[in-house]
Amino acid sequence: MELDYKSRLEEIEKVDGYFRRSPEGIWSYELDSPLDTSLPIEEQRKWIYENARLTHCNDTMARIYGYHNAEEIKGVLLKDIVQPTNKINAFGINEFIRSGYKIHDSESEEIDLKGKRKYFLSTALGVVEKGHLLRAWGVLKDITSIRAAESRLKRTIALESLLTQLSRYFLSVEPGNTTEAVNHTLGELGKFCGADRAFLFLYTHAGLTISNTNEWCAEGIEHRIHLLQNLPIETFPKSDYETISNKGHIVYDSLDNVPSSHTSLRNLLERRGTRSLVVVGLSSRDEELGFIGFDSVKGQKLWTEEDIYVLRLVGDLIVLAFDRQKRESDLNDFYERMNHDLELARLTQRSLVSREFPSSPFYKMDSYFRPFEKVGGDIITYIQHENGVLDILFGDVSGHGISSAMVSGMAVLSFRHHAKAGLSPAEGIQQFVKDLKPMVVEHHIAAVWARFFPLEKKLVYSYAGHPPIVVFRGEEKMELKGMNLPLLIFDSIEYFNESIKLQKDDRIVFYSDGMYEVFNAEGRILDLPGFQDILHQHRDLGNLDEYLDQVVSEVFQFSEGVFGDDMAMLVIDING
Repeated sequence: MELDYKSRLEEIEKVDGYFRRSPEGIWSYELDSPLDTSLPIEEQRKWIYENARLTHCNDTMARIYGYHNAEEIKGVLLKDIVQPTNKINAFGINEFIRSGYKIHDSESEEIDLKGKRKYFLSTALGVVEKGHLLRAWGVLKDITSIRAAESRLKRTIALESLLTQLSRYFLSVEPGNTTEAVNHTLGELGKFCGADRAFLFLYTHAGLTISNTNEWCAEGIEHRIHLLQNLPIETFPKSDYETISNKGHIVYDSLDNVPSSHTSLRNLLERRGTRSLVVVGLSSRDEELGFIGFDSVKGQKLWTEEDIYVLRLVGDLIVLAFDRQKRESDLNDFYERMNHDLELARLTQRSLVSREFPSSPFYKMDSYFRPFEKVGGDIITYIQHENGVLDILFGDVSGHGISSAMVSGMAVLSFRHHAKAGLSPAEGIQQFVKDLKPMVVEHHIAAVWARFFPLEKKLVYSYAGHPPIVVFRGEEKMELKGMNLPLLIFDSIEYFNESIKLQKDDRIVFYSDGMYEVFNAEGRILDLPGFQDILHQHRDLGNLDEYLDQVVSEVFQFSEGVFGDDMAMLVIDING
């Protein structure tokens, strides 16, 4: 009996220890008054918000919301931390009720103690007795950082698209239509950065005056351009000119930041109704031309480094448009900058295409990648778990260039998160749709997620529109079964896990369609069977570098060095 008591006590201590040390928030809400489960869903949801009180939780749960420990948050009502008016939250509660008072990984948007917006995934199970809901237990995972990364990626894609569009627009516009192009650009920038006004000032009369030459206003904001013509250069304080000249920009987040000695500037901003302001200087060959900027009228706005960066880039475009006929070399300099940015993007993409792999006595791995442009949309990445198991994502985003690379980055973020969470390949592929579908509208992804067990010599995988994996076993060539449709084309597709038992000396080959959708001078396509013949022909090359080099060499020999898509391969050799 004493041993049985000690055993039970040890089990209780283990559970209590896990409860306290868990990296996820664990909670229990008790209803002040039990809920009649026969009530309509809307009434049940309102009842839960009004009566659910936090009675148990661990310190992790408390810290997620900005508290120091569990005791500080216990007793809080659900409605005080989960906004009832938020549509995402309301949907989650409704699904909890519809699903029989249980839910898995339901997303919510909440506010912590400091007023910061946070995003969570909740798994919950309700306790129902005699037709009444009494309480619910659950687990909370903080995904705020993932949502923030997705938001940054989405905005970066939108910014790259906008800058590319504006660059092409300026290049295509006739010199006589420069004013129209500037007005269009100011409008696009103002809307993207959330400004009330976007404007351009240029020095006139040999630098003795300054004029507002172009202006865009948001809906409901009055134009002031007619009041700002041929202003004396002294309208703006000398110190502001010096700041713009030396620093490149100046920011007034509030009129209170304008020195009282700058009377003319303060009067000018008050006449414009300006509450906050940012301007970036324009110059060409060390000659100051004027400045471009944003202001806020409806309320004060804190201007960001991104706002300044965008103004600088577009300011350069405007300068080049004004004098491109006589300053052709400056236009070339701009392209150099753009190419430099693309080169940086290419270097960044190295994190999407793994070229270095773990050293192991059980296998060897190597890869090949060549983008169609400076950056591409192919993915070769992996995560090695503590037990030596590898999760591998091999994929191809449609299209080329920066936008495809950014979508690839989003896919890699999703893969790394869900692989670490232990999802199976099919479950992880399914999560890609949930993670990326709201943000990606012009691309689809062909991918395969594989989980490689070196000790067991086993491969578990799930296809999403990707070409079949090939396994070479002696003279035999095997295409792994299990094809499925690409990601992000349709919403309701179920993905499945397949598996194969591997053997010593097996060679596993992943490849993108860019490896075989190549044409020769007569217009004949290599196609998949022709490419697999090349793979089979050189299968006995033991060195993976030599094998990849020989395969790629054969492909380029067929196409005479011409290719039209990103090209990628991953090869795994099974050792003892």
